[in-house]
Amino acid sequence: MRLTTGQSGKRILKDLCNSDYSTHLRHTRRGALVVLFVAFFGAGTAGALLAGGKSDPANGVESKTIVFIPKSTDVTYWLFLRKGAADKAKELGYTVQYQGVSRESDVAGEANLVYNLISSHPAGILCAATDAQALVAPVEDGIKAGVPIIMVDSGVNSDAPYASITTDNYNGSYQLGKKLAELIGGKGKVINLGITAGSQTGRERDDGFLAAMKESSGITVLPTQWTSAEAATALNDTTDLLNSNPDVNGIYSAAAPMAVGAAQALKARGLEKKVKVVTFDPSPEVIPSFEDGTIQAIAAQNSYQMGYQGVTMLDTIIKGGKIPADEKKIQIPVVIITPDNYKSPDVQKFIKMPSSF
Repeated sequence: MRLTTGQSGKRILKDLCNSDYSTHLRHTRRGALVVLFVAFFGAGTAGALLAGGKSDPANGVESKTIVFIPKSTDVTYWLFLRKGAADKAKELGYTVQYQGVSRESDVAGEANLVYNLISSHPAGILCAATDAQALVAPVEDGIKAGVPIIMVDSGVNSDAPYASITTDNYNGSYQLGKKLAELIGGKGKVINLGITAGSQTGRERDDGFLAAMKESSGITVLPTQWTSAEAATALNDTTDLLNSNPDVNGIYSAAAPMAVGAAQALKARGLEKKVKVVTFDPSPEVIPSFEDGTIQAIAAQNSYQMGYQGVTMLDTIIKGGKIPADEKKIQIPVVIITPDNYKSPDVQKFIKMPSSF
């Protein structure tokens, strides 16, 4: 394979991945998941759930509201991070607002949202950046205005945030790439469904996957399809690539929505038993295709811990403390889910949806 990449040094906080948060998550029947998803996302981007009062610096009123800004509100993955933030916030006496744009492609909308929230002077902000460069100015301006901001899941190209808590995306995508190479016997042609080129997460997951593919000389990887993490785009891209490349035998998906689109495309052509699929995120919309064998492996992120640790750090800053230099860049390892370990308690904790906030 001709594509090459380098891996930058990474600090992995292994104890976060190994910590057990299953006591925070109650099992929810699949039928109830649909109701939960519609209830939370149907309200739109302004859904300030568990909202607290605004601060009023002029009158010396201290805010007890922390805002979590996901990349978008149309993906269930973010609910796990939100649950971790809400649980820790409750312990510390804060409330959590959940506000975001409806689609990950709305980069300008997220930047404007950050500016709008800064003007309300919340106690702090947890932010997942849709674009690592476009969110630099809003984040830096917010911190200059006195609002503590910590990046979760996806960071920005700046050292201004007080901390950044993310998945070890490079290693996780590398592991998925190696798994896919194993599944297709080290030879064939692979579709690469990416998130967005401007996203830190998107780039890292592309780089790690391509590094793994490079190690199998018999595999050809088609050009990365940047989907903005939208299932419909992934469906169309996969369909087009299958039409023009009938010898495709593997698909890599960098996030749950693309796996949904890819699975739909394969099933429409009766290829779900012939083409191997690996993806990030065991979201409820992905699990049915994993259980029926369309998807063979999933990289699970510990997003609950991103939210939980993010609020812990915000509280430290709010109370005048400092984040140690060696804790400002935290990367949490993924767990690769396969049919062999799917039923284990350690894996199931990544799958059970939060039942309350």
